[in-house]
Amino acid sequence: MHDPHLPAGCTQTDIDARFEPEEPAWVASYVTQLRHRLDRLETIRMELAADCFDGAYDGADILGYLDDEMETVRMEIEHPQLTGGD
Repeated sequence: MHDPHLPAGCTQTDIDARFEPEEPAWVASYVTQLRHRLDRLETIRMELAADCFDGAYDGADILGYLDDEMETVRMEIEHPQLTGGD
């Protein structure tokens, strides 16, 4: 039976499928820690981008590594997975 409060062709199952199940308690704290880490990485990247490095690892290598690390943290913020057990 169709719920009169829902749009035509939409069921409660359709709505429920669009929302994630309730997050475990550790997620908010973990994501906050990740955001702080991302902020720190962005600060380090800005500081290092202003300097010139020569040698085995030049500035582009260092900035590339930081970019990769920042992308990893962003992906983890979007889809947090606690490593090592909770």
